[in-house]
Amino acid sequence: MTESNQEGYRTLGWILNQSEQGLFLAIADGQTQKEIADLYRQSSVKVYDYKRNPGEYSFVELQKWVDSFPKQKTFLIVNFQLAIQTEESLKRLNFSRDQLEGLGKNIIFLVTSYGDDRLAVKAYDFYSFVKIRILFHQAEEKKERMLSYTGEEWNGEREEDRAGSEVQGQAGRKRKRSEIETLLEQAKEELEQGYFDESERMLLKARNMTEELFGAEHLLMAEVEHALADVYQQWGNYKEAEEWYQKSLQIREQVLGEEHPDVARSYNALAGVYEIQERYVEAEELYQKSLQINEKIWGEANLYTIRDYHDLAKVYEAKGDYTVALFYLLKVYKFLASEPEIKYLNRKMIDKELEAVCFKMNPQGNFKQWLEEKEAEKPEERKGKGIQKETE
Repeated sequence: MTESNQEGYRTLGWILNQSEQGLFLAIADGQTQKEIADLYRQSSVKVYDYKRNPGEYSFVELQKWVDSFPKQKTFLIVNFQLAIQTEESLKRLNFSRDQLEGLGKNIIFLVTSYGDDRLAVKAYDFYSFVKIRILFHQAEEKKERMLSYTGEEWNGEREEDRAGSEVQGQAGRKRKRSEIETLLEQAKEELEQGYFDESERMLLKARNMTEELFGAEHLLMAEVEHALADVYQQWGNYKEAEEWYQKSLQIREQVLGEEHPDVARSYNALAGVYEIQERYVEAEELYQKSLQINEKIWGEANLYTIRDYHDLAKVYEAKGDYTVALFYLLKVYKFLASEPEIKYLNRKMIDKELEAVCFKMNPQGNFKQWLEEKEAEKPEERKGKGIQKETE
């Protein structure tokens, strides 16, 4: 994600968060298209790449693919320029514009500047239906150079001189980014050893470098600010931790949309700050948001989802809602049957937590008998049961 493309990523984030349906066009070179696809493939967005699946554009085939994900709202069509090489494919695209709109989805077509030119000239009917046209910097810069280049001069500079300075500039940015990432890793190591001052110093330096290089709304800035919040949380400065987690979350939501694993990570971290301060209603809300994303993307048998289950169990226990706390603790317990120990969690620890919550709910109950019944219970026997029945 380059500095010049931040506005483009924010626009994509807006589509993911706010748009209900529509056709969108993003103009980017091949490398940038790959970067976009890799970034959003981790979220609930579905990606179709014509480079991986060669063929001409066909509405019927595209419709079949979209319909196979009925719950999905947003789709990325990558390297679309490869699907519109012939006059026939462009005619089919023109004729199917109403049908594409009728799918009721957000469909973002990614094309190179060459593909954009073909669409503008040969598929005007389709082009007129595009709600937003997003121009990424590399594609824009390339087009501007083609228009301004005459002979050996390029806006007063020789072509090779301009190219040489750009290579040096790119190398310098890569080197600085590498320095920022090294600082980030070193700061995390310092934090693990309890050296809060040193970790904070490194991260503040990394933040200044990131802002100078990429601006204040880059995904790398979100990572640095998240790490800075981690320092303040462990340091006991919860006001600062909350502030930096919120800043990191805002960037991630704007760029990645609201259903990305990194957004879930921000929700979970911010919820942890609220939980420590006994702000349980706020903590519950954000833990639930994190859980919804992780369950949708990873499913139930995943470490991130299990973490959310455990965090929610602690919040519900603190609120005195022991039935719901047991519901989530049982999910963790059953997962640990196949994974006896994961980071911060193990079977023995969950056994103790289950017993403690059961005792609070029913001091006269037989915990061992209850747990044996739950272990013997088959999934089909639990199907359709609500939380109350699950923990009776």
